[in-house]
Amino acid sequence: MKAVVLKEVGVLEVQDVPEPECKPDEIKVKVAYAGICGSDPIIIAGNARPGNREGTIGFPQKTIPGQDGIRIMGHEASGTIVKIGKDIRGDFKLGQRVTMNFHSPCGACHYCVRGMEQFCERHGSVSGAMAEYAIYRENTVFPLPDEVPLDIGAFCEPVSIAVHTVDVAHVKIGDSVIITGGGTIGLLILQLAIKSGASKVLFSEPIAEKRKLAKQLGADVVVDPLNEDLLEISNKITGGRGFNICFEVSGRATVARQLILLAERGGSVVWVATYPLNLDVGVPMDHVHARALTIHNILPSQYSFPRALQILPKLDLKPLITVYPLVEAIRAFEAHKIGKDVKIMLKT
Repeated sequence: MKAVVLKEVGVLEVQDVPEPECKPDEIKVKVAYAGICGSDPIIIAGNARPGNREGTIGFPQKTIPGQDGIRIMGHEASGTIVKIGKDIRGDFKLGQRVTMNFHSPCGACHYCVRGMEQFCERHGSVSGAMAEYAIYRENTVFPLPDEVPLDIGAFCEPVSIAVHTVDVAHVKIGDSVIITGGGTIGLLILQLAIKSGASKVLFSEPIAEKRKLAKQLGADVVVDPLNEDLLEISNKITGGRGFNICFEVSGRATVARQLILLAERGGSVVWVATYPLNLDVGVPMDHVHARALTIHNILPSQYSFPRALQILPKLDLKPLITVYPLVEAIRAFEAHKIGKDVKIMLKT
């Protein structure tokens, strides 16, 4: 089968690889769409994400049989079930349309029983989704509602991150919100924050196409931070008090620090992006203390995948999608670097 593989740090190729075998407790899926995530370039560059128990690059994806260290990329996906292991107990059917999570918590370790599955000590691995076929454990496979097409179904994992982010921030009716960074997660947070009751939303993004999309999706004010004074505009629309909730999704250290200065007294700052290792944003602790700010950081969502699936039909996701064939994955990753496309999906 064709697959997008990371041969070594910085080397990505589309290769013919062995089709994965389905164990008795696994489900085999014919992948339809696999999304490129903002974390994928960091994985390709060889930077291990904080919290990765294995200490290896990227997410806990299985290596290709017989080719130790070579990994199939991709963790956002949808597809159709083609094989069901004999030990599967759920009501799954051949040909069923599904969306899949990359994270398979054990459900019984110290963190799982405390409702923090993102820190699972015994999580299962999955095969990468940027391939014609992939293997999943039962607790990572979710049937799609009839009204949700497969391309929208592949959004469920990033939507689950946005759901968890808005949960952590406790967005309430009437809150003022700022979002910095117009990628997939930023635009999903925008929609969910508005649905949660945010009454005033400023969206900061340097790329014009993404600012236009943010305005289309409901942002009250859009700002080009490279050519406009974000602090001045923020003070104007909040009366100098700052925002109730500040979402940082750009991944830039200067912006992560700046949002601390834009939060209202008693406000919350949520760092959502994937940041480089050992990044120091220089948090001014006296300012945090004087304004009684709460600062959060987001790891993969905890128990929000089923809720994300329920909200999918209510979100405007089609304008975010750009599709490339799987065999043109290298070109798709190059387009991702340019940054004009929001969510690039590989179609098998």
